[in-house]
Parts: sequence; structure tokens; C-alpha cells
Amino acid sequence: MAFLDPKFAEYPARKRHLWLISLTYPLFPLLGTLVALATGQAAWVWLPVALVYLVIPVIETIVGDDHTDILGQMDAEAAMSPFYRYMVHGLLPIIYLTWGLGAWYVATQSPGILTLIGLGVSHGLGLGFAINSGHEVGHKTDRTSKWIALLMLAPSFYGHFRIEHNVGHHSHVATPKDSATSYFGESFWHFIGREIPGAWKRAWAIESKRADRKGYSRFSIKNEVVLATLLGLAVWTTMLMIFGLVVLPYMLIAWAFSVTGLSQQNYIAHYGLLRDQRPDGKYLPARPEHSWNCNKIVTNLLTFNLARHSDHHANPARHYQNLRTFPDAPQLPHGYGFMFLLAYCPPLFRRVMDPLVLANVDGDMDRVLTKDMML
Repeated sequence: MAFLDPKFAEYPARKRHLWLISLTYPLFPLLGTLVALATGQAAWVWLPVALVYLVIPVIETIVGDDHTDILGQMDAEAAMSPFYRYMVHGLLPIIYLTWGLGAWYVATQSPGILTLIGLGVSHGLGLGFAINSGHEVGHKTDRTSKWIALLMLAPSFYGHFRIEHNVGHHSHVATPKDSATSYFGESFWHFIGREIPGAWKRAWAIESKRADRKGYSRFSIKNEVVLATLLGLAVWTTMLMIFGLVVLPYMLIAWAFSVTGLSQQNYIAHYGLLRDQRPDGKYLPARPEHSWNCNKIVTNLLTFNLARHSDHHANPARHYQNLRTFPDAPQLPHGYGFMFLLAYCPPLFRRVMDPLVLANVDGDMDRVLTKDMML
């Protein structure tokens, strides 16, 4: 394929436009719903599920890895181009349009239970991508990016993620203190019961300490958890006022699938990895080897390079288009879509991943994050 040719890296403008592929993922739920409306066949609402878990893994197997590091070879002009920022910012109206279309379908088409579940799951995939977009924008420090990130996270009622991820997860990743790091042998289903409430608790603790330090009430709107909660309530209330309580089951299913989708990414990206400690007990800074990397070109084009997680945690301020691959970092054997499927079945996931964890540390269990280490 043309974009796998090493000579392609000589053309940053063409390479830059590869990132437009990232815009296709949030359009999947929109496409499925529109095809269902056009054909009168409600089963088409399940199209995004088939694309994410079946079609994309097959395409990914054919395309393979980014051997030439096309996605990391950005020159100075490309790295600073506003194209990258505005492309992510431009997803905000698409996120709300898609979420709203799903609600409209439920309110006007009287779908059966399977169609309702399909809509919720499919649009939950879209809101999961909204969390990923909010994650990318939320790493920026300007006020505009902060508000765009909070608005992207509001439909999933996960606005607290911005502060929890930046201040909490990035500080404690691959240590027993991190609720967003899965330990060796932990199932995905156990992990979400620990990670989802843990994220809110950590965000509240972070913002409460900041409030105490700066001298305002922890229940003030200056507390970002309070602000994000109010924003989530506002957009959910608006949706219910427009379409009625009949859309609440759709919204709840989409919410549940979006937040567990984020947990899936955290689960596979850090499974069993542990940072070394200094003699004083403090942990060394996060390095590329403290996250599972994935260099599958399709996964990275569809997720703003999220799967280059090793570089992201080693250099959290680095923009997505500049994230590099680290061949020496622990590598996931498959792209995100297939790994998410494995996560649903703990025995299969462990059969694939446990040997890789042990090989990564030469069999030394003292270098693996285990249950008995968790705080």
C-alpha cells in the first residue's frame, strides 16, 4: 500500500492528511443509524460493533505494523501545524450530533430491545472515542482546550477524567497506587469494579487538596470535579428535556459502554507492569517500558496514536502526531480491537498476555505488579 512506502515519509503534507482517517471512527455510529433509517432495517444499528470488533481487526492483520514509523516522522512544520489541534477540536459537534441522533432514533422509531441495546452499544463506542478525544485535548493547558475536553467528556459523565488522568494516573502509573493499572492475573471484570470508582475518588482527592491549598471550598465550582459533574448534569438534562425519559435507557447503555471502553484501554495498556523503586521507596519516573505499546498502523490512525502508549507516558506533553514507537518497549501482540475482545474473556486474555508479562521481566515476579502489592 502506498502509505507503507518509506519514500512516503518525504511528503509531510500527504502524511499529515493520513490523520483524517481518525475522523472515520466517530462516524461509525452515525453511519449505522443512518443506514438503518434509509433501509428500514433496524439491524444496521449494530454496524459499528461489527466494524470495530470484526472488520478492523481483519484489516489490521493485513496492513500490519508501522515499520517505517510514518506516524512518528514529523518535521518541525508539521509538528507545529494547527491542523492537528483543530482536527481534534472539530470532533466536538460530531460527538453531540451522533449522540443526539441516537436519542432521536429511540424517541421516534420505537425500537425493540435488541435495537435499543445495539444503539446504546454502538453509540457507546462513539462516546468512548469522545473520551479518547477529550484525553488528547485535555493534555493541553490552554483554557479553550480545557473546556473542549470537558464538553467532550460530559456525555459520558466522565469530566473528572481530565484531572484524574493528568495528575493521578500519569503520576502513579505502573505502581500499586494506581487504580488505572491492572495487576498480573486480574480480570477485566474485576478491574472495572476497581478502576471506575477509583478514578472518581482520586479526582476528588486531587481537587480537594487543591481547594484546601488555595483556600476555597472543595464544593466550589472551582473544583473541576464539581464543574464537570454540573456540566454532565446539564447536557443529560437537556437531552432528556428534548427527547423525553424514553431515551434514558439508551443514554445509560451508551454511558456504561463508553466508560468501560476507557477501562479496557487502561487494562490492556498497563497489565502487570511495575516501575522500579529507588532505595528510599519512591518509584522511578515512568519510562517507555512501563506501558504496553502497540505499533499497529490502523489502531493508531483510528485513535490519534493512543496505542503508542509507551511514548505517551514517558512524554505526556508530546502531541499525538509526534508520538514515536519504541521497539524495546513491551509490545501488544494485536491491535486494540482484538485485544478488547480478549479482555472480555479473562482465560483467553491471560493465555495470551501472562507469558508476555513474564518474558518481559525474564520470569522475575518481583518485577511484576501483583495483587498482594496493591494498596
